[in-house]
Amino acid sequence: MSGLTPPGGAFGEEPVSPPPPPPPPATLPSFASYAGSGVRGTVPVPTDRGLGWTGFGLAVIFCVPLLPLAGVVIAIIALARQHFRPRWVAVLAMAIGAAGTLLQVAMAPSVVEDLREGANESIEQETQEARDSGEPREVPTLKLRTGDCFNSTVLRELSGSEAVETETVTLLPCDRPHDLEVFKVIEMPGDDFPGQRAIDQRGARCVQAFETFVGKPYGSSRYEVYYNFPTPRSWRLLGDRKVSCLAGHPRKQVTGTLADRRR
Repeated sequence: MSGLTPPGGAFGEEPVSPPPPPPPPATLPSFASYAGSGVRGTVPVPTDRGLGWTGFGLAVIFCVPLLPLAGVVIAIIALARQHFRPRWVAVLAMAIGAAGTLLQVAMAPSVVEDLREGANESIEQETQEARDSGEPREVPTLKLRTGDCFNSTVLRELSGSEAVETETVTLLPCDRPHDLEVFKVIEMPGDDFPGQRAIDQRGARCVQAFETFVGKPYGSSRYEVYYNFPTPRSWRLLGDRKVSCLAGHPRKQVTGTLADRRR
């Protein structure tokens, strides 16, 4: 028997589905597909947190010279870099540091004076302890006074108008062999260092006072006159204003005071 086969196939067979169409060819996205897209994320922002707070910390330390000024400089740098937050801390550091710097400048003269007084008291105490001990001790020339005797080869070997700078001598009792004796102390006037010429003019008074001390004119005496005077540094730092008149033999040590020796 002839006939047509139905679409599902022969009687009793499952119909066969047509194969699926092939997928379209893959295409790469064009540049335009990326042009409007973006990725949102967190980008780290540089900060000067340590720098700004360091400036603030230095600005509030009034007791150490120049630290407030250093705080001002650091705060300015932090503001200029524009990375420090909060900015008002750096501004406050500038204001406090500037005020602290001005305060330190205003206080500087009194601080220097306090330091000078402290140093002078220490030197005075040291020299007095040397006198009381009765033993040879190295002391600053700054606090020598009338009646002190000491050894100083440097000063004793001077001649004519020669001058040397010496800061210490060996103080000892006058009843022991010594080089020089302080027989007069002359105060220099004024606040500003007067210069060597003015000091030499004051030192010339030592020659006038020598005759009264020894009992014989200087020109006919076997003893020599010297004087110890302030330097610009001792004048400025320690308030040294004393010209000390000294007497001694130019070639040997003496024992006992030269007062009224008449030689």
